[in-house]
Amino acid sequence: MTDLRLPRSGQCKWAEGTGGNYSFPCSNRVEPGVSYCDEHRALVYISPEERRRNRENAPVAFRAQKRIAA
Repeated sequence: MTDLRLPRSGQCKWAEGTGGNYSFPCSNRVEPGVSYCDEHRALVYISPEERRRNRENAPVAFRAQKRIAA
């Protein structure tokens, strides 16, 4: 494993890598209490409304499969 350098406080915590070998390439500033910059937050955050819309618009077979798995 390489030397892991964690992001500083107030810096975006977007990680890249696999198998415990991660880097934090984004050095954008973030507000206190926020983990990601605006660009990366748009990639990882799905609002409850959008999640509900996606679930409602999923094909019927997919919804049935999700119920069985639950």
